[in-house]
Amino acid sequence: MRKLGLLLIPILAFTACAAMPSNRLNIAKEQNLPEPSLEKIADGVWIHKSYEIVEPWGPILSQGLVVKTDAGIFLVDTAWDDLGTEKLLALIEAETGSLPSASVVTHAHQDKMGGMQALHDAGIQSWAYEQTNEDAPGRNLTPAEGWIGGAFVREAAGFQFDDVIGGARIESGLMTFAPGPGHTRDNIVIYYEPAKILFGGCLIRPGKSNSLGNTADADIANWAIAVRRVADEFPEAEIIIPSHGPKGGRELFDHTIALAEAANE
Repeated sequence: MRKLGLLLIPILAFTACAAMPSNRLNIAKEQNLPEPSLEKIADGVWIHKSYEIVEPWGPILSQGLVVKTDAGIFLVDTAWDDLGTEKLLALIEAETGSLPSASVVTHAHQDKMGGMQALHDAGIQSWAYEQTNEDAPGRNLTPAEGWIGGAFVREAAGFQFDDVIGGARIESGLMTFAPGPGHTRDNIVIYYEPAKILFGGCLIRPGKSNSLGNTADADIANWAIAVRRVADEFPEAEIIIPSHGPKGGRELFDHTIALAEAANE
């Protein structure tokens, strides 16, 4: 495995890394599971959306990010599974004229990296935080090719990764940041400086949520601390995107902190 250096609706209390139901396709047909889709939110930036059947609640939305830069297309998180990720990649190629050349996943749960094999089959370089790759096999997930941990500068798929404390600055205005445990021990966020967009993944809760959602692998006592670190690290972030609901502004930081502090009490 390559090492890279420290890089680079509401969700319900289900285990996102659970094995795929054997009758998934039949259930999806019966419940009209939405196809993967892209939502353009800025010049060269899209939210990708995919769904999974989680009984008894039905389709659950998960989101990631697609960024088109001078260095290439950068993908944040996969769809729930390989089939959904294959469809997502076809959408990205049709929309941008190219497949992603590099990708990163934000933690080791199915909704974030369930389609890793589809990326590898398509020749897309994949990276993950070191703890994410450590946790993936135990959750029936395929690890990323690149490990995040250490400090150096490296060229990968057209992107140059330059490590800094707590994260990695990537050519073309991208940055990853590991704020410490919250939703999981390995959760990271992605910031795209030109558009002031921060993808908070499952660490950040959508505005209408009334709970932290899936806490199976959470560090509830540290969750609010991790969110404050993200807010402090990116004071200019204006658009905040959670994994499981509509994008918002910096109020999503305060909302998530309030939920975490209430849960910790």
